[in-house]
Amino acid sequence: MEDVHDLVGGPARGRYRPAAARPAAAARARAVPDAEPAAGPHPVVLFSPGLGGVRTQNTVWAEGLASHGYVVVALDHPCDSAVVVLDDGTEVHGALTATGDPAQDDRLARGWADIRAADLDLALVRLLEADDGPLAGLADPERVAVAGHSPGGAAALLAAADDPRHHAVVNLDGLPRLSADASLPQPLPALVAAAGTGGAQGDTRYARELDAAFAASAGPGYALTVPGTAHLGFSDSPFLLPPLPSLVGSPGREETARITEAACLAFLDATLNGGGADIAAALSDLGEVTTKP
Repeated sequence: MEDVHDLVGGPARGRYRPAAARPAAAARARAVPDAEPAAGPHPVVLFSPGLGGVRTQNTVWAEGLASHGYVVVALDHPCDSAVVVLDDGTEVHGALTATGDPAQDDRLARGWADIRAADLDLALVRLLEADDGPLAGLADPERVAVAGHSPGGAAALLAAADDPRHHAVVNLDGLPRLSADASLPQPLPALVAAAGTGGAQGDTRYARELDAAFAASAGPGYALTVPGTAHLGFSDSPFLLPPLPSLVGSPGREETARITEAACLAFLDATLNGGGADIAAALSDLGEVTTKP
């Protein structure tokens, strides 16, 4: 029988990787380094990953948006992401730990989401306002969306509430953590994993908090429940892990990615690019849609 763990880096490092994660080590993206970008300006999407996640966790989704003319900027969050490598080579490892007390852990999670939101706001300033920044001439500061998966979705909502320069917000199966008096000047779509797959659908608190987020939004809201999709299905996990329905859902390796990309493009094209598409109709072809006024 094959051992369930695989030693990474040899005995000296002593780190282990579950056998289920081995395919990730051989994964290759379709993007190429230092590619010449098309002339701008382009709409921008800032992205915050899931708990302990890194900026590459949604590479398939980011490549899909980029192929339709979007600049996608994904963030690592020091001390939150599993590991962040600084410019000087220093490795900053994740340091977030739960206490086991639900109320305390909930307060901690809100604080962590606030820090992520501040990271997103700083990225907005550094990337879009600097004349000599990496996106100078490529990014359109009047067409910016902020998005996130899981805790990244909560952070995206907080960033959008704090800064109206985020013109749209996308929540990928994240528990909203807005304050009672929060106001979102942006329209909001939320993609939700199906019940029984480890996602937020069927969670009464999630439903309550999502309704509150829709109520805070000045624009229309759309909740899209993706059939058969698990919580990790909204990341690259279906491409990297074996077909484990409890983790990645049952639609197959490519289907959830196709639905997620199509849903986000339908919303972003209509919101940032002035497209005339009926968002609710476009989403209804992808799953169960609830529209909030």
